[in-house]
Amino acid sequence: MILMGQLQQLTDKLYLVYKYPIMFIQKLLLVIFLLTGTSSTNMAQTKNDYDKNWKKVEAFEKKGLTKSALQEVLVIYNLAIKDGNDAQQIKSCMYQIRYRNMVEEDSQENNIFFTDTLIAKAKGPAKNMLQSMYAEMFWQYLQNNRWKFYNRTKLTEEKSKDITTWSIDKFYATITTLYKASLQNDALLKNTKLDGLDAIIIKGENTRQLRPTLYDFLTHRALEFFMNDEDGVIKPAYQFKIDDTVALARAEDFSKASFKTKDTASIQHRALLLLQELIKFHLTDANPDALIDADLIRLNFVNSNAVIEGKGKLYEEALLAVEQKYPNNPAIAQAMFLRGNIYLQRGQQYEALTKTENQYEIKRARELFETAYARFPKSEGGINAKNAIGQINQPSLNIETEKVNVPLQPFRSLVKYKNIKTLYLRVIKTSREEIKSIDRRDYEKTWEFYSTMKPVKSWSINLPDLQDYQEHTTEIKIDGLANGTYFILASIDPNFSVKKNMLAKQQTYVSNISYIHTNANDYYVLDRDNGQPLANAAVQVWESKYNYNTSKYEEDKLEKYTTDKNGFFKLKVSKDYRNFLLQVTHGADELFMDENHSSYNYNSYTPQTEKLTFLFTDRSIYRPGQTMYFKGIVTLKEKEASKSGVVPGFKTTIQLKDANGQKSAELVVTTNEFGSYKGSFKLPEGVMNGNFSLYDTATKSYVSFSVEEYKRPKFFTEIQKPKGTYRVNDSIEVTGTAKAYAGNNVDGAKVSYRVVRKVRYPIWWGWGGYYRGVPQGNNEEMEITNGETKTDAKGEFKIKFKAIPDESVDKKSQPTFYYEVSADITDINGETRSGNTSVAVAYQMLQLDINIPETMPADSLKNLNISTTNLNDIFEKANVNVTITKVISPTKIYRERYWEMPNQFMMSRNEYEGYFPYDIYKDEDQQSKWPLGRKF
Repeated sequence: MILMGQLQQLTDKLYLVYKYPIMFIQKLLLVIFLLTGTSSTNMAQTKNDYDKNWKKVEAFEKKGLTKSALQEVLVIYNLAIKDGNDAQQIKSCMYQIRYRNMVEEDSQENNIFFTDTLIAKAKGPAKNMLQSMYAEMFWQYLQNNRWKFYNRTKLTEEKSKDITTWSIDKFYATITTLYKASLQNDALLKNTKLDGLDAIIIKGENTRQLRPTLYDFLTHRALEFFMNDEDGVIKPAYQFKIDDTVALARAEDFSKASFKTKDTASIQHRALLLLQELIKFHLTDANPDALIDADLIRLNFVNSNAVIEGKGKLYEEALLAVEQKYPNNPAIAQAMFLRGNIYLQRGQQYEALTKTENQYEIKRARELFETAYARFPKSEGGINAKNAIGQINQPSLNIETEKVNVPLQPFRSLVKYKNIKTLYLRVIKTSREEIKSIDRRDYEKTWEFYSTMKPVKSWSINLPDLQDYQEHTTEIKIDGLANGTYFILASIDPNFSVKKNMLAKQQTYVSNISYIHTNANDYYVLDRDNGQPLANAAVQVWESKYNYNTSKYEEDKLEKYTTDKNGFFKLKVSKDYRNFLLQVTHGADELFMDENHSSYNYNSYTPQTEKLTFLFTDRSIYRPGQTMYFKGIVTLKEKEASKSGVVPGFKTTIQLKDANGQKSAELVVTTNEFGSYKGSFKLPEGVMNGNFSLYDTATKSYVSFSVEEYKRPKFFTEIQKPKGTYRVNDSIEVTGTAKAYAGNNVDGAKVSYRVVRKVRYPIWWGWGGYYRGVPQGNNEEMEITNGETKTDAKGEFKIKFKAIPDESVDKKSQPTFYYEVSADITDINGETRSGNTSVAVAYQMLQLDINIPETMPADSLKNLNISTTNLNDIFEKANVNVTITKVISPTKIYRERYWEMPNQFMMSRNEYEGYFPYDIYKDEDQQSKWPLGRKF
C-alpha cells in the first residue's frame, strides 16, 4: 500500500518554512500547507516584494516582541489584499494564526475560529485555499485529541463554538462542509495555474505536472481527508460500500459510472465522486501525468476499501493496463510500485512450515521495484521503489538457546535470520556481578560494552541462503562449555560494531544442577544429565525487591537449606508475598539464575520506536449477546526524536477480556495504509456482567467498556440459520423475527444489520505436527454488507447477502467461511434488542466427524460413531468408507522442542543425532509423518 505521507514527500507540494509553537497548528501547517505551488491569473507578484516587511517581522520575533510582530503581519495582510497578492495574503494569515495563539488568553482551540474572519475578507481563489486550511485545522485538532471524542454522545443540537464540547459527528460534518466549500467555483480553480506562490512553497522536483491547477491541488488535499476510514466506528449500521467492479475498470469507464448510496454522510463515497471528477477533468489532457496519478490513487483506494469478488486480480490487471497504455511515461513507475506491493504482500504470507507457494513473491516484487527505479529513477514511483528495495534488503536476526545447558556437552541454538549469509558468533564468560554492574540506561553504550567483552570462543558460520528475502530458521551447534554464566553474542559484522549492524545476545547458564518443585513448596534438586538426586546441595534463598530511589532491583539474603539424600528440601511458607531467587551449589557447581535478563537484540538499521494503539468501541455500554464493533489506530513515536505517525501493515492480536480479566475471544488484525484496523466480537452470554476490555497484545494497549443488562426487555429477536447447503459465491437469505414476550409480533421496527465474514480451519488442520497455528492468508474479518430494513406484519425481516470467499486463503487448507449476521431491532418505543446467527459456507459441502477417544484399549474398538452433516451442522445422508491403518511409532522417546521446528538444516541427520540423540531433528515426533503399517 502506498502511504499518503509518501505521496506528500514526493509530489510538488507547498511546505511552510516557519514552524508554529502550538502542536495542532504546527502539524496543520506542515501538512495543510503542503499546497502544490499555487498561482492564478490574479496571483502575479506586484512591485512590492514584501521583503522589508517580513524582515521587520523576523526582527520583532527574535526580540520576543510577539505583539509588534503581529501588528507588522497585519500591515502585510492589508497590503496583500490591496495588491491582490494571494501568496502574501495566505502567508500573512498563517502568521496571524501563529501569533494570536501566542498572545491570546483565550483557549487555543477556540482561536481556530479566527480563521472565519480571514475567510470572510478573502475572495477566490485565496478564499478556497483558506477554507481548505480551515478544514485541515479541525481535522488535525481531532486527530490530536481523538481520545476525548470517540466515546462522546452526540447532542440533539450543537451550536456552541467551543470545540472541546463537540461530538465526533460535528467534527466530521464541519470538516466535510469546509472541504466541499474549498472546491466551489471550480471553473476558476481549473483555470488557475500553479506557478507563483514562492512566498509559501518549496517546490518539488519534476512533479509540477501532477498538480497542474489549483483545482488539482485542492481536490487532492480534500481526498486525503475523504479517503481516510477513521469515521467507521461512529457510522450508523448502514454504510456505503464499494461493491461494483466498475470501480476498478478503465479510467474512461470509471468516470461515467454511477455510485449511489443512502449513506449521504459517507466520506468514502465523497472520495469516489471526487476521484471521478478529477479523472474526467484530465481524460483529454495532452500530458497524461496528472491523469495517471489520479487514476492510480483511485485504484489503490478502491482496492483497499472495496468488497468485490476477485478484486485482487482486477486490481493487478488494472495496474498492468496503465503500464501498458503509457509504456514510456515516468508516471507509470508508481503503477509498477503498486503492483510490486501486491507481490510483496503475497510474499509476506509465506510460512516456511505451512505455506510455501508464495516463497519467492518478495523476490518478484524486488525485481519489479528494481526495474521501476532503473527506468525512472527520479519519478515518484521510482523513489518509492528504491525505498521499498531498501526495506526488502534489510536483515533481521534473533537467536534462542536453552536457559541451562549441561557442562562440557554440545548444545544447540536456534537462529532466525533474513538476508544474512555469514553469521559471526562469540561466547563470552561473565558473572552475576558483572551483569548487575552493566548500566542499561544508555541503549547503544550497553551494546558497545557487550561487543568489547573478551570472548572465550569466536567463530563464523555460513547460513543457508535461499535468496528469497524471507525469514528462515536453523539450528546451530555450540561446543560444550565449563560451568558458569555465558553470553552468546551474534553479529552480521565480523567486528561486532554497533554502527550499521545487527546484534543478538542470549544469556545461558552451564550447570549440572537442576531442580523441580510442587505447589506445596516441596523442592527436589537433581542431576541435570541423569536425573539422580543431589544430596547435601546448599540452597540459599534471596529476596528480590525493587528500589524506587535507585530504580534497580536489590537482593536480600534470607534462609538457607541443605538437601537430604533424595535431593529434597521444603521452602518455608511465608504470609507475605515475596519475589525470591534460589542459589544452589553442589561441590564446585553453582546454579543461580536471574529471570529478569536473558535475551536481547540490537538493530542500528532502524531507530528505537514506541508503538501505541488508540482503541475505540462503537458504544460504551452493551448488553450480553450483542455484537460490539471496535477500531484501533496504531501510532509510532521515535524515542530519539519528536517524530510520530501511523503504522501501516502492523499485525497484532486483539483479545476480548471478560469482567474477571479472562480471555473470552481473540482476533488477528492488520492495520491498513492509514494505520487502522477494525473488527467485532459477539459478547458472551451467561457470564458475569461488568467491566470488559479489549487488549492489543502487541502494544499492550487496552480500552474498557461495560456489559450490563440495563433494561428489562419487552421483546426478543431471533435469526434462523438458512436451510439447505450453499457454496461460495451463492446468494443467501436469512430470516429473523422480533416477538414481544407478551406474544404479539413486533411490526414496523427498524432493523440495522451487518454481515461479517470470518475464516476458520478444520480442527484437524496440522494434526500431529509441532506447528498448529492458523494457515496464513487474510485471516481477518471482512464486512460483506450492511443495511437497514423493517419488520413486516409477522414481525419478520429478511437479510440477503452473497457468500464472497476470501481468495487469499489457500483452498488446500479447506477453510470454512462463516458469515456472521447480526441485527439491531429498534421498536417504536425506542427499545433495541439484538440477534445474530452464523452461516457456514465452504468449497466442500459435507463434513465428517468421527467421535472416538484419542486413546483407548484395542479390544474396546467395537464400533465407530461417524456423523455426516452440512457445514451448518444439519444432518446429511451419505455413504462412508472406513479404513483403519496401523501407525508405526518411533522406537525412542524424544525431548519436547523448546522452539519451533527449523526450516533449514545445517547438520545432517546422522551428525545431529550423534550430538543430540534425544532431541528432535525434523518432524519425527509428528504423528502425521509416521510411516503407516498394515490396514485392518
